[in-house]
Amino acid sequence: MVLRTTALCFACLALTTGTQAQTPTPPVTTAAPAVRPSGRPAPLVSPQLAPDNRVTLRIYAPQASAVTLAGDMGQGVARDPASNGTTAQALAAAIPMIKTPDGVWTGSSALPIKSGAWRYHFLVDGASVVDSRNVNTSPYQSQMESLLIVPGDFSDTRNVPHGSVSRVKYMASTYQGATREMYVYTPPGYEKGSGTYPVLYLIHGGGETAASWSTVGRANDILDNLIAEGKAVPMIIVMPSGWTPLGGQVMTSDATKDPFNDEMMKDIIPYMQTHFRAKTSPNDRALSGLSMGGIQTLNVGLHNLGSFRYLAVMSSGWTTDQDRQAFFTTEAARIPTYNSQLKLFWWGWGATDIARPNSLLVTDRFKAKGVHMETMETADGHEWKNWRLYLHEVAPKLFQPSKPNEQVSARRGTAQKGIRIEP
Repeated sequence: MVLRTTALCFACLALTTGTQAQTPTPPVTTAAPAVRPSGRPAPLVSPQLAPDNRVTLRIYAPQASAVTLAGDMGQGVARDPASNGTTAQALAAAIPMIKTPDGVWTGSSALPIKSGAWRYHFLVDGASVVDSRNVNTSPYQSQMESLLIVPGDFSDTRNVPHGSVSRVKYMASTYQGATREMYVYTPPGYEKGSGTYPVLYLIHGGGETAASWSTVGRANDILDNLIAEGKAVPMIIVMPSGWTPLGGQVMTSDATKDPFNDEMMKDIIPYMQTHFRAKTSPNDRALSGLSMGGIQTLNVGLHNLGSFRYLAVMSSGWTTDQDRQAFFTTEAARIPTYNSQLKLFWWGWGATDIARPNSLLVTDRFKAKGVHMETMETADGHEWKNWRLYLHEVAPKLFQPSKPNEQVSARRGTAQKGIRIEP
């Protein structure tokens, strides 16, 4: 039995059958709260985004003694770069919540919020609460988060043809028929056409879910815009769950110990080739992932060398000397064939990324063995701001007319401005 449903509202996960054209992200209103003619207050507006990207957030909590903001929106607060405060401290300081006599807690940022998508929630007397007035949400593995979408970059929902995002359920033979889910982006025109498309398999990181890339990751909007600009080949993006029903994750360099390897090769790819108009050649297949998903990209992509012609690793790398040594010992005979088997071997990390040391240790070793790679270091750390940028950087490189796999290194001192410095 195959179940396929379309994700329409991540806030409530209301599901309908079939695939539907992607609805543009609802704009954040800039209208101020009003008073109805009856004298009763109008419904709260939250978030309320000003033209200069300053934001006001509101929550009705008359009995609460303390309300603060939490979440990665602290990374989007424009603050003194010399500050040593954490993002949580920056967020609490930048948007203090103040209680008004009518029981509404209100917080406004004194400075603009950076463009992009930022997760947040309220802490109401210590309890985590989403912003009930915000229809945009993004789930972690453990809880739902509200999502503030600030316009001004490549991930905007623009007036261009839009693809679709479907929530797809399937039965995985890897787990004795357990029901699994993934999100599938199909490009503009897919429903009305009959042609086949190349496929990018895009994996989330630890603590995230299959829905992460299509919510906070903005993958569908990024591809819609790139395709409209003629920069990317129309493609299908498959966003599976990297977590397995068996509990825990195998984060070593031995792909044979990770059941996700079998699920990808025996369940996910065959499902896509029988239920979607997916091209079947390895030349039309790419694999990418961030953090935990980056290790899975390495394990699945290199263990099944020749099944994917494009590999892109984001903020990742095997974490122990033992794993790195085991990989390079086991793969010694096959590493010389990587350049002929891969059209692209790409790796990106942030200057303050917790995964930067592991990324450097692994990529330097690959390069020393003559493997052609494209590497990029950007500003900032282990965060969605970078991962959205990496998808925007990598997608135009996929499925283009053949060219040699080359070794390229790059840095971006100011990622927002796209400054590239060749060493």
